[in-house]
Amino acid sequence: MGLDRAGRPGRGRAGAADPRPRGAHPAGARGAAGSAARRGRPTRQSLLSAGRGRGGQQRLAPEPPGGLHPCGAVPGKRPCGGGGAMVSRAVYRSSTALEAALGDPFDPAAPVPYRRVVALDEREQRPEEAFEAAGRWGFARHLIPQGDGGRLACFEELLGLLRVLARRDPVLAVGHGASLFAALPVWMWGNAAQRALVAERLAAGEFGAVAISEAGAGSDLFATTTAATRTPAGFRLNGEKWLISNATRGTFCTVLARSGRHLGLFLVDKRALPADRFRHLPKVPTLGLRGNDLSGIAFDGCEIPAGAQVGEAGRGVEMLLSASSYVRVLACGIALGAADGAVRIAVAWARERRLYGRELLALPAVRERLSAACTDLLTAECVAISAARALTFGADRARLWSSVAKYVVPLLCERAVRNAARVLGARFYLREGAASGMLQKFARDLAATGIVDGTSMVQLHLIASALRSVTAPHPGNRGTALNLEGLFSPATPAPLWHPRRTGPALGPVVRDEITQEWHGPCLDGRFALLDAERTGLIRHIRVLTWTDGPPRAAFALARRHCLLHAAAACGHTWVHHRRLLDPELAAPHWPAACWDRLLAMLGRTPPGPSAAACEEDLVNWLVRTCDERRWPSLIPPQPPASKG
Repeated sequence: MGLDRAGRPGRGRAGAADPRPRGAHPAGARGAAGSAARRGRPTRQSLLSAGRGRGGQQRLAPEPPGGLHPCGAVPGKRPCGGGGAMVSRAVYRSSTALEAALGDPFDPAAPVPYRRVVALDEREQRPEEAFEAAGRWGFARHLIPQGDGGRLACFEELLGLLRVLARRDPVLAVGHGASLFAALPVWMWGNAAQRALVAERLAAGEFGAVAISEAGAGSDLFATTTAATRTPAGFRLNGEKWLISNATRGTFCTVLARSGRHLGLFLVDKRALPADRFRHLPKVPTLGLRGNDLSGIAFDGCEIPAGAQVGEAGRGVEMLLSASSYVRVLACGIALGAADGAVRIAVAWARERRLYGRELLALPAVRERLSAACTDLLTAECVAISAARALTFGADRARLWSSVAKYVVPLLCERAVRNAARVLGARFYLREGAASGMLQKFARDLAATGIVDGTSMVQLHLIASALRSVTAPHPGNRGTALNLEGLFSPATPAPLWHPRRTGPALGPVVRDEITQEWHGPCLDGRFALLDAERTGLIRHIRVLTWTDGPPRAAFALARRHCLLHAAAACGHTWVHHRRLLDPELAAPHWPAACWDRLLAMLGRTPPGPSAAACEEDLVNWLVRTCDERRWPSLIPPQPPASKG
């Protein structure tokens, strides 16, 4: 069963679009809705009921004014395959172009096919041809700010581009992401000569590396032993850095080193180093991301100029923590891309495989797994996109929201991939067959995204610390409130990134509008349960006793906050975005299904009728989307150009 433009149920085969003209409603639609309610299925009217904010005001977004089109939209244009009111936004045009350049990975003749990706992964080889394809398209320009000659102006756009790469091979996204991490402190605090060097290298298709961690220090930056000793000409670098992406092929690296009593950042041009003063450590074998250039660098009395120091002396940790807020959000794009690929592989297999005389897709257990995977993926997308937009919309909240995204998005994407794997059944354990065994690779690679730039426990520690100030009663002014409609509505372009003027603040986070200013919709009483959870969470955080860092109970509360944040992100996205979605997603069925899964993770049972019938519509949308060679996303790009 599908949904027409108004969200009413319509008939048709699974995955088929409604055959009626758009906007034409069946004569018996009202009776069908009534019978659906009698069967216990939540109707659109019951799900749509708005929650009540302060003063009893409804918090549903108003209809967009006539003639209003999202940033960069083309009036009257619809995506290939008959999507509803969805339009092509300027911020996603680059993703559409990159999709076309890289082709459909299911096609063996595409520039980056799954068959080739898996073969290289088996040999633990870097996918050089795939990197070259991304380079020919001009991906590196999107790592350079506009003010330095590049195209980086919006992190929502870069999140989408990394997601496109990860749909083919997460190694591609990790390689480019590592270059960005190395460059971010330079863009934000480097001098003109440093910015020019990094821009020149990246524009030429070269890579950078960020040399932070050490074997003996782990995530404890203050345990760094690598030293940059002052000399008359500059600094002398000694020490070993370990677990560095792009360690061997990166032509520049940003190094965290101890200079006197403090830690500083240094931009090291590897081409200028004497060959006998540094060496690359052996490649580190890993469970996933096998083709990633992961190793280390040993510095042995390397002389570097005084101009290598980035920013003010002794502020290395501060600069890295600010840059990490961007990296945490962009790592979510890698997780989303891997989950996109896994879900599409599962749908293709369910379509192709026949069991008991019918399509595997017809089995209720298979449809349940696909619905669960799709629901988790859509929830993760809501969290990731809003976090990316917040990097310039609400930079002072980004320290909290980026950690929440980094915790919850990989978690939900791993759940989605596990459910996709269960659709394949025993075939998931075979290193051949469906998409040449690519789903296995996605599962292995995705495990690494949860530990990039801080494990889940590190993120929970950061979240708990931020929540202490967010929930504390502040007698003074909490600052200007963030416009949530602007944050979640694609009709409002995110402010441009000016690296010298904007950046996540390191002071206390005192506002969290995503969860604090969340007032519905009701969705058959689901919001009331989530609201009660929010109230209890605030009460428990306020009575915690803090001594040396967050108490043990704060970690469990931080996890619950992440799930509430995810539910709020789904609600805000639907309220402010629903007019621009595919017709099946314009109805409130999918946020109801997302909230049901999040409530289950919180240990609560959804009230009233089950969203199982709504999940059927979600599966139909998922199948139709994949049949059209699109990716399961709230903002799907055009399919890549057909080959042959």
